[in-house]
Amino acid sequence: MAATVIQRSPPFAEPIHADRIVSAKNPLLPPNGNRGAHDGADTEASNEAQTPFGSADLSTIHVDTHYWSCETLRPSANIQAFLKKDFDVSRLDEVYDLLWWAGRQVPPRPLHRLKMLGRKIVITEQADLHLVWSVESVFVKPLPDFFLIYSFWTTYICNDKELYESARGFVLSYIWLIRYKSDFEIAKEKWLLPSDLTWPVWRAFVESVWQRDVPSHPGPISKRYRYGELRISRLDQIYRFRPRFLLSHLMQGYLYSYSSYGGFFRREFAWLVVAFAYLSIVLSAMQVGLATYQLKDNDGFNKGSYGFSVASIIFPLAVITIALLLYIVLWLYHVITTFCAWLGGRKKERLTNSNVAATD
Repeated sequence: MAATVIQRSPPFAEPIHADRIVSAKNPLLPPNGNRGAHDGADTEASNEAQTPFGSADLSTIHVDTHYWSCETLRPSANIQAFLKKDFDVSRLDEVYDLLWWAGRQVPPRPLHRLKMLGRKIVITEQADLHLVWSVESVFVKPLPDFFLIYSFWTTYICNDKELYESARGFVLSYIWLIRYKSDFEIAKEKWLLPSDLTWPVWRAFVESVWQRDVPSHPGPISKRYRYGELRISRLDQIYRFRPRFLLSHLMQGYLYSYSSYGGFFRREFAWLVVAFAYLSIVLSAMQVGLATYQLKDNDGFNKGSYGFSVASIIFPLAVITIALLLYIVLWLYHVITTFCAWLGGRKKERLTNSNVAATD
């Protein structure tokens, strides 16, 4: 029995930016689809599929997340492989059953609303950080111009299920992020959209998405995009304490954002200031209470004051001991990972040298 072939199509209804030339037949085409300048000469119909791909917003080089591995990829040589890596959200898909702890299954808020909440919009080129937020900021991955090219979707995206669902969810997230002209202007200001994309073209693009699908019921998308914004501190907790234990996840969480041990301890142990202030207030209150006639001979209050005083002495010592042990563990972890990375680099260097010697 022959296998059923699933026909996938772009999430918008009409060819957008089909050849990057203004066409009376297609009012959705801006005069130039990419962020930088490019040759705007007429393109023959036979080269329609090649023109946008060569000038699309592909990065110059892709480096593996574990940068010390030196695993690199030239995007223009293998566009589909680059897209699968660049828009990979598998880290979030793997913990989908736990994402309720980090966010809600609602669309992301528009950009103007995020600014109202006092969050700074920070550009990220890492797809699994898209719409991940902290108290001060929210990460947003720019929308590349090739996602507005109909033939680019049919050539490189629609024939790969995982890439299709990831790219489709990413595009639909922008439908929710940019709802008003003010959102559009914020996105342009933050370099989230192609520089020559206009508001009328964006509105027409969204209308074409509505013709193909309903954004509130988007169909096949990566599980991550069933959620809107995700809180980074909760993602750290999920990765550190989820049932599938890994030492690297325990040490680094989801996003390791500390550049020094001092920054780590300042952020993770800031609550101690409040704890010590509370202990000081309670101890002062107990001291005053023991000086009153009503409480100085009260056996229960005296026992409670004694126990709390002893606990107040032990608590700081315990915290200092834990912090010292944590520092030692972190130091050993970083030393070991750095040494392993060095060994990997030396091994690769020796292999390269042996290959060069063999060709001489």
